[in-house]
Amino acid sequence: MMYHFYTDDGRILTPPKELEPQLKGAFTAFSKLLGYIRWFYMADEIWDGKSSLVFKADGDQLATVTLDDDGFYVNIANENFRITDKTLLEDVFDVLKKSAPIRFHRPIDQLMVNPNPNGYICGYRCDLCLGYQSYKGIQITGSDNFVYMDWICYNNCIPERRERPSTSEKGKGIFHCSGCNLDRNKFCRGYTCSKEKGYANCTECGEYHSCDVYRDSHHAGQCNLGITAEEITKLVIPYCMKERLDTFRNSK
Repeated sequence: MMYHFYTDDGRILTPPKELEPQLKGAFTAFSKLLGYIRWFYMADEIWDGKSSLVFKADGDQLATVTLDDDGFYVNIANENFRITDKTLLEDVFDVLKKSAPIRFHRPIDQLMVNPNPNGYICGYRCDLCLGYQSYKGIQITGSDNFVYMDWICYNNCIPERRERPSTSEKGKGIFHCSGCNLDRNKFCRGYTCSKEKGYANCTECGEYHSCDVYRDSHHAGQCNLGITAEEITKLVIPYCMKERLDTFRNSK
């Protein structure tokens, strides 16, 4: 049986890794598809806790994923795919690109590296991170439940996010981050590594998918199934380093 938990509004949430025993060899493809949709598109996830995952925005449907034994089905704009491995993923991505209305697309400024060439060169977007902004004392609309939202996204996906925050902790921004700019010559692995190798930043090197510097990199597909577009934007997108560096490189 899959492990589930419930949000205060009744949503069923499930760590994606719970699907691996059922999907088997198709699990990697599912993770890649989930991460791709979350990264490039903005949609709420309607998850029934059994086999149906629907991506919707304002009542309109972007895609539907239906789990099966050893694979899953994807329906996009009346086109159907049965996925058992990564072979057909590029075809699925192409249909998404052609069929998704522009309002589904994530703003490009969230996907690119910070426009300041001297800021956040590792791919983190500290300027989008609620933990970093809270540390700086900036008032952020809609971040009152930051701690609770963080738990919703990462519960049972990341070890330190397993415990639900108490009521007294909600909205207090207990996850503070000072950012690497305080002394990145000493603490930022991406910055020091790229300088030692003679690169301006990690994108010039291009080895960040296998580099030890990125061993803690977040992936958009690792968070719980059933989260909203807002939760993804605020709690996932700022930390997708490899996806952001890939997008930056491919845009050149």
